[in-house]
Amino acid sequence: MKVLKLAFAITFLLSFISCSRQFQVARVVPGQTYADEALDLLDEPDVAEQSTIKAGNTVYIWHDVTLQINTQEVVTAVHRKPASHEKTLQFWKQQYQNDYTKFTKVKALGQTQESLWQFDIPQKGMSAIYDENIDEVTKVILYETR
Repeated sequence: MKVLKLAFAITFLLSFISCSRQFQVARVVPGQTYADEALDLLDEPDVAEQSTIKAGNTVYIWHDVTLQINTQEVVTAVHRKPASHEKTLQFWKQQYQNDYTKFTKVKALGQTQESLWQFDIPQKGMSAIYDENIDEVTKVILYETR
């Protein structure tokens, strides 16, 4: 009985810790959150580097999230893993059926990635990257809308 209680307590604790991380990531809003606020919420990144995409921008990388920061130290994009309920393309199509959406092939360095598609919801500042080989959404991108 003691072992069962201990196992339950450990499971509850691990669930609580993982959920609290998701809530911290959700509090980082592109276009509204400054880099120092994001670092306070998410702790020190695993990697911090200057972006090769646009001069002066910085990219912070954790195991579960990546932030793009502009020269004014404002978060411009959040790349994260999808929550368990967000992993199907059907979820995205149903959830945003009343919004304007685009579904396009992903292009990387001038080449089309054969199995990757981007489901974009411009008014919401959201995109989901879908891999048709595994039939799953692999990344959610939140970006600044102007």
